Amino acid sequence: MKPNQRKSAIVAALAVAGASLLGTTPSVNAAAITFSITGTGSDGPLAASAQFTTSAGQIQVVLSNDLAANVIRSAGQAVSDITFTLSNNAGTVGAANASGQLGNAEAGTPVDYVSGSPTRWLGAGGQGDFSVVGAVVTLEAIGGGQPDQMIAPFIAQGGIYTNLNNGFDNFNPYVIGPATFTLALSGVTANTTVTSVTFSFGTGPDTFLTNTCTSGCTPPPPPPPPPLNVPEPGTLLLIGSALVGFGLLRRRKA
Repeated sequence: MKPNQRKSAIVAALAVAGASLLGTTPSVNAAAITFSITGTGSDGPLAASAQFTTSAGQIQVVLSNDLAANVIRSAGQAVSDITFTLSNNAGTVGAANASGQLGNAEAGTPVDYVSGSPTRWLGAGGQGDFSVVGAVVTLEAIGGGQPDQMIAPFIAQGGIYTNLNNGFDNFNPYVIGPATFTLALSGVTANTTVTSVTFSFGTGPDTFLTNTCTSGCTPPPPPPPPPLNVPEPGTLLLIGSALVGFGLLRRRKA
């Protein structure tokens, strides 16, 4: 092999060997955190859950009424408010979006799905309430007139809540099933967690329940530095051969 060819081969070998030693920086995944609550209010059993997903500059909240469809009896068992505290300051508020299936429900009558979304929870049109104070965020369907858009258990279109009382329909439409809220908050990162949650139920609200985290409670650790892979024997031999080759080239030039 000619000297120039030998030199090119050695350089290429060193490049391959060096590349094999480089690690990659792991990506930061969003954190999913779930709070669940059960209890009893003046109108009967209560159950709700909230799943939070945090990522850079954003938090998503999926809020559900976890009662069975044949258990809910009164508007006092509908979810009407949630307040949660972040592990760090929420920062400034950007866009806020809400989605969920609205529907009208009445004792002995099939549920009728209707168009719209639960924007009352974001204070749209002066209805309901949405506030961010430091690390505390509140989403509420109460306020600004007769409440509606409270969250009822999921039931399919045309299904019947078999245990409803006659006043339930005074607060139509309800959110039938979960409501999803996506909030742009400049202080939120993938490492932000939720430290406490208070659920409220009913038109007053009538009942407040606070619970600790039930899933995904530990905030994800910061990403580790790129790992330095230990060279395999073949890689060490390749590097050694390259170094010897460079030595021979230097001696030949000398």
